[in-house]
Amino acid sequence: MGITKLGNKQNKAKEKALEYEKQNYIKYLLDYLPDFQIILDGEGKIIRVNQAFEKMIGKKKGELIGNFIYEFIPEEIIKKLRGQNIKKKRVENIEINVSRPGREPLLCDFSGVVFTSKEGETIIYLSGRDMTERRKLQQNLMELNESLEKKVIKKTKELRKVQFQLMQSEKLSIIGELVTSVAHEVRNPLATISLIVQHLENKSADNYQIEKLKAIQRNINRIDKIVFGLLNFSHPSRFNFDYYNVNEILERLEPILNHFLPDNIKIIKRYDSKLPQGWFDSACLEQVFLNLISNAIQAMKKGGELYITTSFDPVQKGIIIKFKDTGVGIPEGNIKKIFTPFFTTFKKGTGLGLSICRNIIKDHKGTISVESKSGKGTIFNIYFPLEKRKEKRQAVDGI
Repeated sequence: MGITKLGNKQNKAKEKALEYEKQNYIKYLLDYLPDFQIILDGEGKIIRVNQAFEKMIGKKKGELIGNFIYEFIPEEIIKKLRGQNIKKKRVENIEINVSRPGREPLLCDFSGVVFTSKEGETIIYLSGRDMTERRKLQQNLMELNESLEKKVIKKTKELRKVQFQLMQSEKLSIIGELVTSVAHEVRNPLATISLIVQHLENKSADNYQIEKLKAIQRNINRIDKIVFGLLNFSHPSRFNFDYYNVNEILERLEPILNHFLPDNIKIIKRYDSKLPQGWFDSACLEQVFLNLISNAIQAMKKGGELYITTSFDPVQKGIIIKFKDTGVGIPEGNIKKIFTPFFTTFKKGTGLGLSICRNIIKDHKGTISVESKSGKGTIFNIYFPLEKRKEKRQAVDGI
């Protein structure tokens, strides 16, 4: 009997020690969990809080225990928990604003449960976490997504408009200038958005949030890659330059002119037979000359004459080409606009022809100017300087 009583006492002592150890373990978990933990009585008075809640509120346990929780959490939330309308007296993932004396409130996600203790007292247990920074990150992400979507839609519309206009042009040389401008406008905001996304990713500790940020970054990289491809497409690596005589390039246009030159328009050629060769891309110059001739024809609906003159300027040491028509002329207010992309006075024009001509001439180190008066015709003057290109010619010949 004595041994049995001793064994029972030992078992009770072990059970008590285990219970004590269990209570200390639970106490440790409650105190050091990163989420805030609160235990209330049935009236809403604080029985226990952990360190996370102390830190969030900015008060010590001694200042909190025994006081009502309503200073920090709305009373109606606790009433819902105590009420019979909550199934099993449990709520989960409820967002509330937790007030903090003298500080900004925090948006928190919490869960709660009501149970009865062994002594028959009502106990309310609340657990939750601060969602303020996460909500700010989500809001920033939404704004970034909306901003990126708007910019992509806007630039997509612009690119489609440009594509439609360029398809009507015989050549697409102007696309380089346009795509460069669009790419600049797209890449700058993309770079800013990318930096913000990287900053948010470094600050976030939420794996779900980080994955969303990485998805945005992948799409930013994809857009940047598309823009880079457009730039490569629109900027040829080089022109096909060689030594040519401008008179010969103009003569090559004769078969084309015979097909669309109206009977009431006469072309008068005044070519300098001693004109030196220049360093040109002949195909590009053909495009320039055809465009200027076409414009002159459209300006002489009732017929007229087009004078094409070539000459060498010994003072400036350059080749001069003039296209003079007897057409309707250009109003003074439009003269400064004619080289602007998409500006046109012709119903079927795209407004790209003269812009393309100017860019081609500029790539040849040349200049183009215009003289015109309404009702008195128009003169386009082109000037190409003669330069020593022996080294470049050798490079081309060696290809």
